[in-house]
Amino acid sequence: MSVFASSELKRRVTFSMIVALSMVLASPIVAAEQKFTVGAAETVKIYPGGREFKARIDTGATTTSINARKINPFTRGGKEWVRFEVVGKRGQVIAMESQVVRTVRIKHFGAPSKRRFVVQIGICLGSHYQDTEATLEDRSRREFPVLIGRRYMAGFMLVDSGREYLVQPNCPGHR
Repeated sequence: MSVFASSELKRRVTFSMIVALSMVLASPIVAAEQKFTVGAAETVKIYPGGREFKARIDTGATTTSINARKINPFTRGGKEWVRFEVVGKRGQVIAMESQVVRTVRIKHFGAPSKRRFVVQIGICLGSHYQDTEATLEDRSRREFPVLIGRRYMAGFMLVDSGREYLVQPNCPGHR
């Protein structure tokens, strides 16, 4: 191998390493730029129905939770289903039926455990629509009828906990 070929090879390897390193170092920045920022509280639309509800954005919660009442399980086609109403603070109601994805047991210190149904619902937050799992629970004593958990947020948004209502739900094509 000639001296020229050896130095050219070193130059190409060095250049390739610099390019690869810059791609690795830049990827979190690019990924962060592709995400949009939401506040600690936002307005969301719940589907089906497309009604708006106030939501707490909770990075400490794994699963989304919605305020539901009149929760009645039934069987359809040999599978467990549930009828329920989603209720907002202003009294808006969406009557829904959904197949039960799973159930979870919630334990509170000093109280008996409770069984909660987990269903699949559609949520529009900003311009992002996603079907997601949500637990059904009575949140009527809480300020926010919807709590958005990490599973919904993962990969597309950042949370600015010092701000609220930064985006409006706008997901064309969903009813």
